[in-house]
Amino acid sequence: MNYAINNVINNVHYSQTQTAIANDFSYHPIPYFEDQKSGNANYSRKLDLNLYCIKRPQQTCFIHITDPDMLAWGIEKGDMLVVEKSDSLAVGDLIVLDLEQKMEIYEFVTYSNGEFIFVPLRSKAHSIKTRHWADLPIVGTVTNTIHQIKPRRDTMKFAA
Repeated sequence: MNYAINNVINNVHYSQTQTAIANDFSYHPIPYFEDQKSGNANYSRKLDLNLYCIKRPQQTCFIHITDPDMLAWGIEKGDMLVVEKSDSLAVGDLIVLDLEQKMEIYEFVTYSNGEFIFVPLRSKAHSIKTRHWADLPIVGTVTNTIHQIKPRRDTMKFAA
């Protein structure tokens, strides 16, 4: 991280916005920078991850991933999915189904010959073909993946 950005992050003052934020949030939005902009002269930009990731809070839930078999879709064990209930589907959507009290993730791959076809992300599950997708036990559509980068355990660490 360059020195100017690091210095701004360490010296950000929320006193001007604290009252307004306290009325709306139980936390503070954090400074926001773009990786490709030189200078980043506008340090007053802030990002609220809840507002960024969650458009409809009453229809949204989080699902913690414990299955390591979804790497082909960019989903790793330990990731958190943001899932939103929706009244519509689009080809390519990842949907979460509640099958026998277990959350299963499927990709909606096509609509063909009057059937909606869903392919499981987990290799041991079976594809689903149905004429009425609204009858499926759909929890919602995956809108975001929260992925934490974990440090490798076998590397040497150095203090500043």
